[in-house]
Amino acid sequence: MANYGGRQGPTSAYQKFFTYSNDYTWNYSTTNGQTLLKPVNSKATVYISGDLFVGGSINNPSDFNLKDNIEELRLSLTDNLMNLVPKKYTYKDDEKQKTHYGFIAQEVEEHFPSLVNTVSATVNDTEFSIKSVNYLEMIPLLLLKIKDLQRQIDSLVAIMGKTGEK
Repeated sequence: MANYGGRQGPTSAYQKFFTYSNDYTWNYSTTNGQTLLKPVNSKATVYISGDLFVGGSINNPSDFNLKDNIEELRLSLTDNLMNLVPKKYTYKDDEKQKTHYGFIAQEVEEHFPSLVNTVSATVNDTEFSIKSVNYLEMIPLLLLKIKDLQRQIDSLVAIMGKTGEK
């Protein structure tokens, strides 16, 4: 478990550090009514073994001012969605053997490599890597496919309506 240590700063802002061993792991700060908890190493990947409960919303920065190279998605990008095969599974190290639903990262990577991340680490002199799927960024592809399917349905309904009038 991580040890907790901190210092109280000025009344408008304060900072606390959560440490593991002798290294600072988390930086907790409050400024202008905003509370931030972030890794001290801003390039670090955070891994949580177990469920993550959030009492509010999970938000990804999506502001126009943060983005470059903005393009509308092409419908052809969704063609490979039909090649993905949803799975039901349990995690090997889960004592409760809770059932989960999703995809196998290696299979997703074949069709959507930008939706898969690989994290490598060394533990006890053993190097390993784990792949993960960015399910949130799959949503725009799914929405585009749904919109196309709805367009096709509307077109078929219109055609059937015209043939039914004769």
